Amino acid sequence: MPVQYSSVGEDERFLVDTTQATGGIVAPSASQARIGSDSEDPEREHELELDELLTAGNLRAEAARLVWASLPIMASTTTMLFITLPLMSAVGRLGKIVLASMNLVSIFMGLCGVSPLMGITMALDSLCSQGHTAARDRRQLGLYLQRALVVMMMTTLVIYPLWWNSQHVYQMLGIPKDIAVVTGQILRLYFFGILALLVNECLKSYLFAQGIRRFAVYTNVVCLPASWLSIWLLISNERTSVGVMGVPLVIVIGGLVLCLSTLVFIVRFDGYQSWGGWSRASLSGLGPIIRLALAGSAIALCESLALHTIDIGVLFLDTSSMAAQAILSTLLSGTWFMGSGFAIVACNRIGNLLGAGMSNRALLTVYTILGISTVVFVPLGTLLLIGRDRVAAMFTDDGEVAGILAAHIPWAAVGGTIQGINMAFSGIMRGQGRQALLARIRIATFLGISIPLSAFAVLVLHWDLAGLWFGYVAGALSSTCAQAYIVSTTNWNKQVELCQRRISATALPLPLADDR
Repeated sequence: MPVQYSSVGEDERFLVDTTQATGGIVAPSASQARIGSDSEDPEREHELELDELLTAGNLRAEAARLVWASLPIMASTTTMLFITLPLMSAVGRLGKIVLASMNLVSIFMGLCGVSPLMGITMALDSLCSQGHTAARDRRQLGLYLQRALVVMMMTTLVIYPLWWNSQHVYQMLGIPKDIAVVTGQILRLYFFGILALLVNECLKSYLFAQGIRRFAVYTNVVCLPASWLSIWLLISNERTSVGVMGVPLVIVIGGLVLCLSTLVFIVRFDGYQSWGGWSRASLSGLGPIIRLALAGSAIALCESLALHTIDIGVLFLDTSSMAAQAILSTLLSGTWFMGSGFAIVACNRIGNLLGAGMSNRALLTVYTILGISTVVFVPLGTLLLIGRDRVAAMFTDDGEVAGILAAHIPWAAVGGTIQGINMAFSGIMRGQGRQALLARIRIATFLGISIPLSAFAVLVLHWDLAGLWFGYVAGALSSTCAQAYIVSTTNWNKQVELCQRRISATALPLPLADDR
């Protein structure tokens, strides 16, 4: 019997015939599959010669398209920024020990939580964006999501015991016991908030690839007030404060509210059409997503190590420097969150265009997204540099910490500007599915440039915290230059062919309706 599905937000209907001789599901046409999405369908555009595309009018039109598409995505990616900034401001009033512990929490979270799991979401970005226009069955995206969640749960079982014993890990590294104890208490619960946030990242990848973006506004309307209220109740308000344990509770509450809000949107409003129901096929064929995820994890690990080299190095300095670095890391995370927004826009747009076979339009997107990133991050870095004294006063009442912070904000401003542009290149290469090459670039620049220059600046020049930041900035600049060379020499027609092969290799093995 044919199975009937309704398209998104429209009255049109299409039929999926499950009785074909091939035994597979015949997908609706590309235009039917994406009726009612928030973005324009790449297959409704026309491929032109590159000379015809690279005009001022087309660049302006593409810029407008990308900026418009980026607004809800930026709202989504900066959610944690708008939670973290008031959270750090509240934590700063709990004393130096708690603030120093937050620096250790950030290190552990980046190296032992976000890095292993973020590679899975990067893999999903590539597969879903390309599969949305290249796959014959729209429900292949649902299968990608299921496989990503399976791999994420497997990874969680491996890494959580390390989080549970984080206090002992830090004590073995020589961290003072009072700081290690507070850090361990936070991390045991903090993990579940990070897990909820990363599950939400998978759901976002699934939706963004389909051009569904408006959910980001709705989920923020629910999540941010709930998180701000929890910060006030659990930390800031003396009558209801639970002290240091309020920190992980805020993250858990924010992560769960955000994840559940996205799930409700998918189930009740949009995105469920590509789900297809849970399938046993999600337990097999994990090779492609694991390979992409491993490369993505290497990328995330190198990015995290590059920043946390500073955090680890500052452990051997005084407590005031540790407290200042915790705030500097928070400031740099602002450009990371914004850069992630541009990276997602670039990844999805380029992945959609490659899936549709439009190599020239993909190149137009490359030029445009790089221009937008430059226009955004250079002024932001300049403003941070000019207002460094006021920024320092916003985060701490301690005069010594504020002085160290103001002296090192220029490094964060320069590093943030480079990082923002660097992440735009990262999104371009992820849209191509070239995580393995991107991982090699990250590893080479981290081991070959960041570490040696940081060591030289600290041990020979005695620059202390500034020396650690010098190595980070040099490594980020080198990575950006290497990616610029790779992108500028890309054969885009070959990328279209590789995209088609990748999606064909991960096609649905069985009809999902018969495999639940």
